[in-house]
Amino acid sequence: MESPVDAITEKLIAPVIDHVRRHDPGTVAGFYLYGSAISRLRPDSDVDLLLLTRRSLTADERANLITLLLAHSGWPGHAERFPEAADRRPLEFTSLVLDDIVPLLEWPSRDFQYGEWKRAELIDGALSPPTRDPDIVTLLATAHAGHRALFGPPLEELVQAVHPDMLRRAVVASIPGLLDDLDGDERNVLLTLARAVVTARDGRIVSKDAAADRVAAHLDGHDRALLERARDGYRGIVDDDWSGLTGEAASLARRLAELAVGLET
Repeated sequence: MESPVDAITEKLIAPVIDHVRRHDPGTVAGFYLYGSAISRLRPDSDVDLLLLTRRSLTADERANLITLLLAHSGWPGHAERFPEAADRRPLEFTSLVLDDIVPLLEWPSRDFQYGEWKRAELIDGALSPPTRDPDIVTLLATAHAGHRALFGPPLEELVQAVHPDMLRRAVVASIPGLLDDLDGDERNVLLTLARAVVTARDGRIVSKDAAADRVAAHLDGHDRALLERARDGYRGIVDDDWSGLTGEAASLARRLAELAVGLET
């Protein structure tokens, strides 16, 4: 599925595309832009890139990608710790080996991943080794829902679509990790849990803010207001400071998790 991409995103990903073309890490089968950059980027949205390869990346290939991505990706939340990266949009770069995802089984291996939440450990020399990860199922479903081939064949020619039942199981399997990450990332965790509720019910991926719209309509009082606060912060409508709201956010997160698990089972 092809879609226009804004000029800022094109400029951000250009050096990454050039690097992948020139260096062919992992023997590239296909390279794809997907997620919010295809539908609608929000102020803090990641630009998501998916690399499919014929073999696992070498240590040197991982190190070179990390150096490149550290230089071009960033996040406004880094203003205190990594101010040099605070004026950039975040890139999320995931590399998968075809043999690990064809056929698609539970749970596939993630060969390499860069994200701004990993910046500190990557600067310290971590190389993002292969890891089995249920989130890869959700990632592939999101990519199938909307992507642009940067080079290589259409995604569906390389990887099968994700079955709705597998997707439901994957989002539920990811919930414990989300709950562990709530403190300091309240907005993203609450919206991702709202999306898990919708996915557990419908077996498909929707945007985080669309999920919040649907789930908030069935919540009452403070829970509804909190989820709408997260949604509006994601949309850039409000400055959603979560100071002093950790307990309330944790309570809502547990309720959303219970809803998702109940729907999947």
